[in-house]
Amino acid sequence: MDDDGFSDQILASAAKYLIEGGEFDAANVLLSCAVEVTLWEGAVGRWDSSYLAKLTGPRAACESLRDEEHPIHKSIRSALAAVMPHGARVYGLEVKAEQIEPLSQTELEELRQIARGHVVHNQALGAERVVLWNRMRFRSKTETKIAEALDSAGVMFLPNCLARITGERGRVNREADFLVCHQGRWGILEVDGDDFHPPERASEEHDRDRMFRKHGVQVVERFKASRCYSDPDGVVKEFLALLVRLVAVG
Repeated sequence: MDDDGFSDQILASAAKYLIEGGEFDAANVLLSCAVEVTLWEGAVGRWDSSYLAKLTGPRAACESLRDEEHPIHKSIRSALAAVMPHGARVYGLEVKAEQIEPLSQTELEELRQIARGHVVHNQALGAERVVLWNRMRFRSKTETKIAEALDSAGVMFLPNCLARITGERGRVNREADFLVCHQGRWGILEVDGDDFHPPERASEEHDRDRMFRKHGVQVVERFKASRCYSDPDGVVKEFLALLVRLVAVG
């Protein structure tokens, strides 16, 4: 079978399957990876439609996916098998760490300074795994897809940066996934369901949204991580339309 979007369809379907089953950790790991699903050349007999799922992701994802006995490995393999076409099976998972684009000498020196502990960041603090894109730090591959879509839309955005704001108990630090400026209007786009926004933190997240609104950010919109991964351009288009319309009305 030619790919023609097949791998992306399998990825989005498997992520949705995991989320519907409440397996949010496995869904987050899967969505942090790029997935390529190819026919296994050695397939014979009734399993002539056997597929190899090639997953490329950050180190944290690789460490759980390489262990066949790890619960996340089992959940993801089961989800991939569940959404394959009838008569097909998942022969195996091949897991590799993601590669980044070649870096300039300046960027390599920045990495050296980070490795030596000489650089302080106020972006994506506390992330267990960091995905680099254009020298910016993101918590997942899903966030980088939104960043790419915002970049393509030509708007100004600040990803995963700490803000100093006033809460009920005084001044606090709070982080927005994406603070976006479009046509002079400011709004916040949140990737909901990513590992930094699990369902059990919903109340805390809504409190944070209210704090941003009290400071004049009228539009704070949340989009499911599965949709952000599978349709980032659609998410950004919808968000920007809401930003222009709601701020104009307000």
